[in-house]
Amino acid sequence: MKIHRTKILGFALLPAGLALCATGLWLLLSPPQYQAVVRIALEPDSATATTHEEDFVELEFEVIQSEVVLGKVVDGLNLNDEWGRKYAGGNRLKTVETIDLLKRRINLRPVRSTTLIEILATSNNPDEAAKIANAIAKAYHNYRVETRQRLALYEIKNLEGIFQKQEQDIKVSQAKLEQLRNQLNLPNFELREEILKSNYPSYFLAKQEYDNWTNWQNLLKTKIETEKSDLGLPKTSFVEIIGPAVPPTFPSGPNRLLGAVLLAMGLASSAGGFFLLRPSGRQSA
Repeated sequence: MKIHRTKILGFALLPAGLALCATGLWLLLSPPQYQAVVRIALEPDSATATTHEEDFVELEFEVIQSEVVLGKVVDGLNLNDEWGRKYAGGNRLKTVETIDLLKRRINLRPVRSTTLIEILATSNNPDEAAKIANAIAKAYHNYRVETRQRLALYEIKNLEGIFQKQEQDIKVSQAKLEQLRNQLNLPNFELREEILKSNYPSYFLAKQEYDNWTNWQNLLKTKIETEKSDLGLPKTSFVEIIGPAVPPTFPSGPNRLLGAVLLAMGLASSAGGFFLLRPSGRQSA
């Protein structure tokens, strides 16, 4: 019975030790990995201003990792060709394949109690790590600029449509006012408001309607001009790159010390397993 238990323990220790040895050797022999970090500050625009801070940051994480942003990084750094030579035997990768590889090499980290986020990019080449991190930040910045411009153009188009419709309403209101003036045989100059209100109430109400339309039209015209003027200002995107990535000096991994510890534990465990599984003298006799 005792021999049976010893064998079971040996069978348990041996594969566990081999697994630890394999992991330790992988950590010790894998090429060094470098991690570059770029920090950006986010500010919600009018479309996301009511969104809770944590939800806003989480939403932007999804945007940063989307094809619309990472696809620009792939094109800008020519990663389909470059990574095809490194990882696909020289065959050009498809953009979707490169984006999948890219996602495995990046990590996004929020800075507590702020709308600051850090984009971390990992590579076995420190220069490449920095280039990827900065390219992602720039692509996201440009995405926010283009999105803001599209929204502004849509808003201008919408306001211009309202403006044109109101022009028709103003013409109708003006024609009604002129018709009443002729019917009431009013003088060409405008009478005081008190006189109109007491003696010509129908004309007074029609004039109020016309004045309201024209005042609103003037406000709308100012709004459209302001929106168009904003489009001509320097391109802002509510994203500020406040800490560009630089090529890291020291590797971030793998953990060589942990690899050595795991290898030592694996050798000890494997040796114990071999010892327990060795044929005993009694059995050989």
